[in-house]
Order: sequence, then structure tokens, then C-alpha cells
Amino acid sequence: MQERLKKAIQQVARPPHLDFLALYPATVLKDYGDMHVDVRADDERLGTLTRVPIWLGLPGATVEVAAGARVLVGFHRGDPEQRYCDLWRGEGLTKLRIEASTEVEVIAPTVKVNGESTILAGGGPPVARVGDDVLVAGIVGKIISGSSKTTSG
Repeated sequence: MQERLKKAIQQVARPPHLDFLALYPATVLKDYGDMHVDVRADDERLGTLTRVPIWLGLPGATVEVAAGARVLVGFHRGDPEQRYCDLWRGEGLTKLRIEASTEVEVIAPTVKVNGESTILAGGGPPVARVGDDVLVAGIVGKIISGSSKTTSG
């Protein structure tokens, strides 16, 4: 009788089993801008986790995401102390940075850069486009030809 009571109390007191080799859906609450986020897991057993590292699997790449973005939370080698978030569904990306020591190459028939401003080579002088009025030594002229390899909107 006493053994059954002891076992019943242990089952009530022990939290439900959590598989630390599984991935758990979560919502980003805050991005610290240093590849760490606070998340609220869908599974109530995990609750809110703070400063969870973002693992992208791409050396030199860093991201920032908006609150509300969806992620998966995992635990490296099943260790509850080594949590991480991974596998973005695509929404919520606010910043992507890729840093390489020698070169970043994009191979595609067309490369589009859409933004309010485009800064080339660390913010050098402004760039003129075909059709723009330009001032050259006090004379105003118009650019009538340019590279067919680079265009702007």
C-alpha cells in the first residue's frame, strides 16, 4: 500500500517526459541582434526559453528576425543545456549578413537587389544611371550609354 502511494506521488510530482532529441516548434519573442533569441515553445513543458543561440549551418552568415517568426528548438546531442533554434520557415527575416574572407559569388542569369538604397564598396561616391543628368566641370550633360551588365530601377 505504502509503495503504491509513493509511486503515485512520484508520477504526479515528476514532469512529463521530454524528448531532448526531438525538435519543438516555437515563436520568436525577441531578437538580441547577436544570433540569440528568446522563444516561446508551443509545448508548454518547455515554456519560454531566453537567449537561445541561432544555428544556421552556414559559416559567416548571421541573421536577425522579427518577433513572431517561427522556428524549431532543439538540444544538441540531447543535452538540455545545449539548446538551439534552427530551420526557419521563411517569414520574419529582417537582416541577413554574409561575411567571407575572400569572396562571395552569386551565379544566376539575373541578380536583383531591391531596396531603398544600395551601397557599393563601403559607401563610395554616388552612381549615375543612363538618363540621369550629370554635372561635369560646370556643364550639364546626360548619360546616354552604360553597361548592359548592370542596370538599376
